[in-house]
Amino acid sequence: MPENSRMQMRRQMRRTTSRGALALAGVVVLLIAAGLVGGAMWLASRSHGTLRARAVTSAGASQTAGLNPRKPSALASSASATPAAAPGVTPTAAPETLAAADASARAVAKAAVPFPHAPSISPKTPSLNHLNPRHKYIALTLDDGYNFQPALLKLLKQYDVHCTTFLIGSWAASHKQDLKMMRDAGFEIGNHSWTHPFLTKLSTSQIESELTRTQRAITSITGNQAPYLRPPFGATNSHVKAAAASLGYRIVMWDRTFGDSGRGATPKKLYDNVVNSNGGVQPGDIILCHWGSKPSYEALKKILPDLQAQGYQFVTLSELIADSKPQE
Repeated sequence: MPENSRMQMRRQMRRTTSRGALALAGVVVLLIAAGLVGGAMWLASRSHGTLRARAVTSAGASQTAGLNPRKPSALASSASATPAAAPGVTPTAAPETLAAADASARAVAKAAVPFPHAPSISPKTPSLNHLNPRHKYIALTLDDGYNFQPALLKLLKQYDVHCTTFLIGSWAASHKQDLKMMRDAGFEIGNHSWTHPFLTKLSTSQIESELTRTQRAITSITGNQAPYLRPPFGATNSHVKAAAASLGYRIVMWDRTFGDSGRGATPKKLYDNVVNSNGGVQPGDIILCHWGSKPSYEALKKILPDLQAQGYQFVTLSELIADSKPQE
């Protein structure tokens, strides 16, 4: 074969080999591309499934969270558990505290009478200044209302103390929001006259006016009449008792006092007046205190925990009467 022909044949073979290599390379590229696409599609399907599952789970959780907590849920586990308190949510009161508050409310409600149709009581009924309860009950009573102290009310609530407060009607009529705070704290609201006069110096009609005007102001908030009157300055006589009894009131005095209405009152002195004088506190004591006295507020910070540590419980007059023997 001529040399010329051989050279042409070699060139042709090189072209063929080159085309084959290119074709093979193209096939490899195509296969790689197809593999990448397939892998991407597979990964995409996996991701879609995961996202869909998460979406379903999230939707289910949202629906569960939106269920009315008062209705049983079909998704709820049959196993019982005690849930932890949510952050920032104040736990409910202990059962014994709720029971005490409920007992107080029942005693106060039972003692309350309709106004202005309260039944008369005997004018010969003795004034209350001490009772003989079955338990270690004592009654802290707060008079007047002038310079009402929300801080004092908060302190009493802190120690779960329920009081009977005797309010001046002219003050009560213009401080109804304060009366609501007392009522909502479980206080029993009694009568202390309209203008804080010496009732012993008034006529029967004047006494009746003082008490009736005051009771209207109190009843507008409480809805009833606590059948107790504390005469201003503790001034009473048979005439005052008769007028009060005709309107359904029993006179309430005291046998232990802070002594916070005079000069020279200090927290230590008031503490001693209440806790250490006359042989010390006894069950059934009725203690006199006044709103607006800063020394009394400071003294109560120590009196309340100290007497409670001795087993005493501060109650309303109605609770004290209900627990007394014989019943007063």
